[in-house]
Order: sequence, then C-alpha cells, then structure tokens
Amino acid sequence: MSLWPLRCALLGALFFGAGAARAFDRSDGVRVQCEIVFKGQLQEVREVWLGSGEAGQRYPELGGAAAVMRLDADGMPVIFFDTVVFKGMLTRDPHLADFIFYHECGHAKEQNLGEIEANCYAVLEMQRLGLMSDATLAALGATHGQMLRLPSRYGGSGQVFWGRTMTCVRTKTEAAAAQRYPDHAVET
Repeated sequence: MSLWPLRCALLGALFFGAGAARAFDRSDGVRVQCEIVFKGQLQEVREVWLGSGEAGQRYPELGGAAAVMRLDADGMPVIFFDTVVFKGMLTRDPHLADFIFYHECGHAKEQNLGEIEANCYAVLEMQRLGLMSDATLAALGATHGQMLRLPSRYGGSGQVFWGRTMTCVRTKTEAAAAQRYPDHAVET
C-alpha cells in the first residue's frame, strides 16, 4: 500500500488548513494585507503562519525559506510564513521581514514572476511606500551578499541575486521615467 495519498493529504492539511490568517505587521507598525484581483474581484491574500515559534518546530516543506506563496485548491494565492524564522528576523532585521512580505506579495500578484523579479517588485513597492531608504537598501544588499550558495533561479549566489535585482530595479525605474517624461529621454 502506497503512503503517497496519506502524505499528500497531510501536506495539504499543513499548507492549506493549518495556521490562522492575519494581516502582516510591518516594521513601521502598519498592518497591511496583500491584495490581488482574483476571478475579477479585489481580494486579500490569506496568510498562514506555521509553527508556534519554538525551536525545533520548523517546516521542512517550506524548503528552509522564511516564506513561500502557494496556490490553494481554487488557485487563490496563500502566503505561508515560518514563525520560527520570522521571530528572530523581526527583532534583528525588521526591514528584511517587510521585504520578504512584499517579495511574496509580488509572487501572489503576478504568479509568473521569477525570484529576481519578485525581489525587484519588493524593492519598487517599498520605495513607492516610502519604506526604502539608502540604509535599508544597503542592509538588504548586505543580507543577500551573505548568501553564498543559492539555486540557479536565484542566480547561484546572493551577490548575483542582489545584483540582478538592482539591474531590474534600475531598468524598471528608467522605463517608468521615460514613460512619464518622454521629452527628456536620453538616447544611448
């Protein structure tokens, strides 16, 4: 007898039935919710916080990530946060927690975004909201730079991942400026 159906059922319960939904508490004290258009209607993306925050209660199904976006049975995005990872991050690097929230929200809004594009979305969204200072940007770059080995979808290392993120940010910023001010476009 195969254990696969039981394993799938347990994983489904873990991912789609566990944890309470709530809004995200940003580092500036503002409670926010990721909103998307789903089936023609504006809807809030459900958040699920896994674990009670005690050591040893990590969820290996998250692949060591602090957060992931998955689709529920109806195709609606759900963001899963690892409470253990976030518990320390919120006190140590609150800007990183905000960044991860917006990264996963980017995946929820545009499910075809790769990891670099989701990072790009997070930087641009935090800039738009006034949450991205030069110091915050430098701290995020330093955090990414400490990631020595990453899968190829991230560029192979944190330094490459962040470099490609910043290239995306510059490209999108320049494109937006050129669209707003077409008479001031610089030919290259």
